[in-house]
Amino acid sequence: MTLFAQRIEIDRLEREFRGSYSGRKAYELSQKMIQLDSTYYVGHFFEANYRYDRASDKRGYESAIKSLVKAVELLEKDFYRELRRTTDIRTYIDRYQYQRKYAILIYYLSKSYEYIDKPGEAIKAVKRLQKRDFVFNFGINPYSNISWIYLRNRMYSPEKYPFLKSTIEENLQLASKYADSIKDRDKNNQWFINTYWPDYGNGALLSYYHYKNIIYSHQLKTDSAEYFSKQLERYDRLSYNNYGNLQFIQAKYDEAEESYEKARKNDNYEEKSVKEFDYMQSAVKIFKNDLSAAKTIIDRSIKYLGPSPGFGWNNIALSRAYYYSGDLKKSKEFRDKAANFKEIHVNSTWGEVSYNRNTLLFKYLYHKKSIKELKFRDKGYWYKPKTLYEISKHHFKQENAHLLLTSELSADPERFIGYYNLFASENNLFFDEIWELIKYFNPEYFINIFEKKLQEDERENVHKYFNYFIGQFHLEDGEYDLAIEKLEGVLKDEHLNATNEKLLIARVHEALSKAYLEKDNIAFANEHLLAFYMNFPQLVPYSELEMKFNLKIVNTSLTPEQEAIVEELKDSNIEWVENDLSWPTLKINITEKDNEPTVDYEVLIDNDTKLEGSLELKSIENPGQLLAFKAFGINLE
Repeated sequence: MTLFAQRIEIDRLEREFRGSYSGRKAYELSQKMIQLDSTYYVGHFFEANYRYDRASDKRGYESAIKSLVKAVELLEKDFYRELRRTTDIRTYIDRYQYQRKYAILIYYLSKSYEYIDKPGEAIKAVKRLQKRDFVFNFGINPYSNISWIYLRNRMYSPEKYPFLKSTIEENLQLASKYADSIKDRDKNNQWFINTYWPDYGNGALLSYYHYKNIIYSHQLKTDSAEYFSKQLERYDRLSYNNYGNLQFIQAKYDEAEESYEKARKNDNYEEKSVKEFDYMQSAVKIFKNDLSAAKTIIDRSIKYLGPSPGFGWNNIALSRAYYYSGDLKKSKEFRDKAANFKEIHVNSTWGEVSYNRNTLLFKYLYHKKSIKELKFRDKGYWYKPKTLYEISKHHFKQENAHLLLTSELSADPERFIGYYNLFASENNLFFDEIWELIKYFNPEYFINIFEKKLQEDERENVHKYFNYFIGQFHLEDGEYDLAIEKLEGVLKDEHLNATNEKLLIARVHEALSKAYLEKDNIAFANEHLLAFYMNFPQLVPYSELEMKFNLKIVNTSLTPEQEAIVEELKDSNIEWVENDLSWPTLKINITEKDNEPTVDYEVLIDNDTKLEGSLELKSIENPGQLLAFKAFGINLE
């Protein structure tokens, strides 16, 4: 068969193909085409599409790049004339299929380079399309791609990626400049687009709105971001994921959740990438102390996505949910999964730096909280060598992790716009975790930072968080009256939401209880300790405060085994009071159910049940200790 005949046969196979490029038949067909003529682009085009659609890790995208480069080069070599700009419609009809395929290949190639952290190569790829100057790029705009790449890599230096400028501000200016070019570039083509592709008539304008919206959100210019969001909404092109994030960074949680729900409804999870709306809404649920919902959202996301891009972020979210649930073992399990997973950051500005910092932070928090858990389990820990040894191991690992965290943070050029603003579009650590990052730094330095933000930041809902941090730093600095003034001001803030901000409210009460203890005002300290427990009981065993309970044992007589359970419960770091109904009552009843020993428990406050459940004792170690955690809504068995 001659070369001409082989290519005619390949064209016939392409025309008759029915199916998805990601299917096995497409791959088998690509190999048959390549075998017929490896110098013809069509077989490589099929193979490139197949490999790109199937890629889910670095190796997959590297494999796709080889096929994509081959297909692009063969198209450029054999169809140079067809890849030239024309405004003559009859000529364009003959060139249409080549220009469409070329634009698709360039888009896939640039994205593949992005996903393996080669943004400079991604820019080179899209500039090949830019130089062709087609009248229509089939929805693929080089300027939007380049704008995105500058935004996504703004924090890096020219030493890492030579195309970047020296500062974040300069890189953001370039991102904005390229976004402006999206709208300007298509002016010469608008007549042709409106005439022959009317469905894409507003494509450039909407892309411009989209990227300006993202950039303004990142810069915390919320009014401008809202404006561009409304423009997108007019054309039914608003990304509800991005709009949810815009509401979140303003601490408007109800509006954020509403948008995240819409984003989830519009997403079929076929695209394998981190679902920011799942990750972020899980955090909102934690703020509400709706920990079951926080876990369910992520469990469902993992079910749909599996071990594909986004899997690591989902495991970080689960680690966070279990951390706030008080289950450190589970939190560590999911953090380790994230740390051991090679995440590919697909279609998100969340990158490797923030991913690694998340995993390191939860490593630090795990060891820090594990020390407190050991001390809570047994207040006599200090004379037990095995427990002291465990504490020393956790302390050593905690210090190492914290040293790494603080050195990273101090070298991070984005700490001012990200972490120090507490809420920012690229910040996927949250206020309570940020406090753990910076609490041991210079109080005076941060008080000045947050006082200045109170004057300059227009996000009124975020002001209470700035005041909370100022109060916490005053407390760390031993300025108890100033701390109390700021913290009580948070509780009086007109924007404080008792339903959505239980985590903040609990932390404020915790800090106030500490401050009043330092001032020997025991009545106020107790009042805030109880409020701390009422809003977020799972946090209390891991704090420096000692909760108070009445203990009521229903059983009139106990066996030696049952007495041992009660003694172990009493040895936990709880201050047991008698007949003081200003404190909760832990009521327990040790029974036999189906010949299995069981403890039924109930926490009563003003005769109302706050917590209740059962603990089966068979094959459980330290049931008294586990029962102590149950009094705080923590399930460890």
